[in-house]
Amino acid sequence: MKNKGFLALISILGLLLPSCNSGVHHNINEYILDYELASSFSEFKILQLTDTHIGDKEDQDLHFRFMDLTVNDANPDMIVVTGDLFTFASKSTAKRFFSWLDSKGKPWTVTFGNHDEQCLFSVDWLTNYLNNYGSHCLFKDLQDDDIQGNANFAINLKVGGSIFEQLIVMDTNRYYYGNYFGYDFIHQDQIDWYDSLINYTKDSLNGGTVVESLLFYHIPLPEIDDAYEAGNFIADETGSIGVKREKACPPDYNSGFFSHVVNNGSTKAMFFGHDHRNDFCAEYQGVWFSYGTNSTSCFYYDEDMMGGQVITIKNDHSLSIRRIHHTYKEVL
Repeated sequence: MKNKGFLALISILGLLLPSCNSGVHHNINEYILDYELASSFSEFKILQLTDTHIGDKEDQDLHFRFMDLTVNDANPDMIVVTGDLFTFASKSTAKRFFSWLDSKGKPWTVTFGNHDEQCLFSVDWLTNYLNNYGSHCLFKDLQDDDIQGNANFAINLKVGGSIFEQLIVMDTNRYYYGNYFGYDFIHQDQIDWYDSLINYTKDSLNGGTVVESLLFYHIPLPEIDDAYEAGNFIADETGSIGVKREKACPPDYNSGFFSHVVNNGSTKAMFFGHDHRNDFCAEYQGVWFSYGTNSTSCFYYDEDMMGGQVITIKNDHSLSIRRIHHTYKEVL
């Protein structure tokens, strides 16, 4: 996540082209997947993993054993990985990671982070591989479209054929080479896509009523510092979650996406990663900003802040979170 100058040397050749899209325009319904819940469900648990940074030179067996602790503890109904899945990985390592996810027998999905291009494959290859994965994978990206990024789609959680809630996955992209070098942002075409998704779901799929949604991405929005300073921290079973041990690293440019989140009145919580030593959840302007918990010891980490986050949606639409923390001493 850090060391911007070093990372620029790795990826600059592929990123000097202008950030623009001239692809095919698709109807918004083409970006939606459906997942049916049991009609008798009382709660739906999503395990968020983030910043796994699996690479070829890592002790992969050790990291998978560690993540097994988190998955077993969470006993989730779905797994979502919010970016920086890999660093310096080959295709065989990526395939092993997805096979590990699939072996849990639960629906799973991912979005991408700024590091996922610093590998022996492209993010386009990742996208194509996941589009065709099948099994328990819930992923959809239209690779020829006119929307920035490689992971912009939605999963409708349905009960008895009707939408209960919507999970929105977005790509905060990689690096920006415009009037500054730094982390990329959610672009205007993605903002328009988000607005269209919310309105289409409301008007065409839910009889004019806004559907509540959760949003998953990698790089925090520029309002992350405002959310922290407001101090409205959300509590889990251990108390309020307000741990901030490093400077937040959002993009330098604010594209105005958060104002659309607030104005649309659908997304009640946003889940992201990127900053490994921040572990807080805070409500700001009616929306939860929630860091996921760094999920391996790859790259940089704090020993007491690794594991995952469980997001529980109750059948009355109420929401709760639980941090899971483990140490590598448990798997050595």
